[in-house]
Amino acid sequence: MIFPVPKPRKKLRGGKRGAPTGRPRTRLKNRNAKRKGSAFPKQRDREYRRWVWTENPCMLRGHVIGCSLSPHDVSQGLAWRGFKHVCWGANTPAHVGKHQATGAPDFGRCVPLCQAAHQFYDEHRHAWSRFTGYTEVRMESAAAGYALKYVERGGWVDRGGAHD
Repeated sequence: MIFPVPKPRKKLRGGKRGAPTGRPRTRLKNRNAKRKGSAFPKQRDREYRRWVWTENPCMLRGHVIGCSLSPHDVSQGLAWRGFKHVCWGANTPAHVGKHQATGAPDFGRCVPLCQAAHQFYDEHRHAWSRFTGYTEVRMESAAAGYALKYVERGGWVDRGGAHD
């Protein structure tokens, strides 16, 4: 009599500490020191980004918005549906339009948002204008305004060697 033998299964290499995750581990990409870790090093302007998030408050600070973005937002009462935005988390530069990962430049494309607003903006761009009142055009205008303010205050823009 012949007994059925189960087919050998492909062994799955586990994730952290050998726990089976259902997918094989992949190598982490090495940081490219020549490009300073960025896929688009000529588009990055560290000084401008630092100025955006340190010298300017969150764009939504104190504004009345349609939904709660952070756990600290204050309801405006039962008669009118809205929340007064109270910032939560660190201030960060958010790219307007194209994402940073797709090669968007920093200069003229960043606006300061708190961590809660930035996360909501990245995850729900299609609903951003409905809940906050800031349309894409208004966001781009604000980003251009921050760039102009930076230059007026003596900031210098590095265009990747174009001025040598």
